[in-house]
Amino acid sequence: MPTVEELYRNYGILADATEQVGQHKDAYQVILDGVKGGTKEKRLAAQFIPKFFKHFPELADSAINAQLDLCEDEDVSTSAFFSIVMSLIYLNSTTHWIAGDVPLNRLLPSAKNLTFFIPLYV
Repeated sequence: MPTVEELYRNYGILADATEQVGQHKDAYQVILDGVKGGTKEKRLAAQFIPKFFKHFPELADSAINAQLDLCEDEDVSTSAFFSIVMSLIYLNSTTHWIAGDVPLNRLLPSAKNLTFFIPLYV
């Protein structure tokens, strides 16, 4: 599990890469792994994952699952919950849809399984 320092270092690698961000898959994977860390690491990962999402289409499923895992996590505060949900919606700049029978109780523990759509902007 990456530390806060490692998350910031990998964020810097991606931020400095500008047009070649997609060549740093390992740095993005470290950020995705941040959701397995402590509260501080989870919050940083929740902020950093959507920022670089569009550069790593091959890791899209992992990134979305990481954000959904944070929605379920008891360590993440209520305000961070809404930030994570909004990040899921605004991951990119062109609309795509995740559709299907998604267990909504991953987002809202009291909800039953429902079909819903999350717009993603690529």
